[in-house]
Amino acid sequence: MRKMPDLPELDLSGNHLGAILEDGDNPWLTLGIMDRIEDPALLHEWGRMLDLQTRLLGPREVEWLRAKGFGRDCAGIIEPGSGDGHYGSFLARNFPDARIHGLEANDSLVRRFDTARCPENYGIDICKVGNDPLPAGLAPGFDQCFLRFVLQHVSDPRPLLKAVHDALPQGGRLYIIEEDHSFFTTEPYWLPYALATDAWSRVYAAGGSDGAMGRKLPALVAEAGFEVTDFDLVLRNNVEMGNDFLELFTQAARVLHLTSPDLLNAEELRSIRDEFRLDQDRHGTRFVATYPQILLCATKC
Repeated sequence: MRKMPDLPELDLSGNHLGAILEDGDNPWLTLGIMDRIEDPALLHEWGRMLDLQTRLLGPREVEWLRAKGFGRDCAGIIEPGSGDGHYGSFLARNFPDARIHGLEANDSLVRRFDTARCPENYGIDICKVGNDPLPAGLAPGFDQCFLRFVLQHVSDPRPLLKAVHDALPQGGRLYIIEEDHSFFTTEPYWLPYALATDAWSRVYAAGGSDGAMGRKLPALVAEAGFEVTDFDLVLRNNVEMGNDFLELFTQAARVLHLTSPDLLNAEELRSIRDEFRLDQDRHGTRFVATYPQILLCATKC
């Protein structure tokens, strides 16, 4: 049985985001939760979270993308909300014949992009898609777009989706992977999971992110001018994932605490972490818990 690794201790005092959460200067209400985060400690913890999501969820996502024609006979792929390029590099390695180009609004994340380790078919530009024009060198060199865990963090996803629609050629393809907190569930009730998922939803709501984005996707995508061709809800779970599931939720709790310690305090974080560790060898016997993913394909009509 793979043990959940011990994670380095956090500094559980203070609000790392206090400096950017002043009234009238709230980045959450413009271009999303990651738009202006610059604190190295928080960026590091977000990076660990994204690394885990890639390692644990990425292989199944690649299978789905390949089955839906992602990267097949395409001129190129844009990836708005690319972050530091970790997932985009992962995609580029799995689709070596496709050129993938990340577009990221937060220049602090772009500065974390490791150009020395990225594959040759991947790169990043700074661009607030839906607000800024796309880099001139891209068009007309792409006909697919990929969005992963992006729209939930944009307070109004319509300008972003409209910009993508306008930039894609006729028949261009849109691929979206999202979450939907409405489908967090456990049977029987298990307090650490309930604390973690409740905090997840509350921190997102307080930050201007939409934890129910997944089920809103078909209407939003259609409003932007796309035709939805595939839509699926996948409930990843602790029985399937074992200790990886506990590791993912433990790291999520760490990120949530750093993001908003007033909504998930140090005592609650320690309780979640310690209870998850106690259940390393009992997953699937004491409870069944879910992590929901929404998968959508659409075509520009």
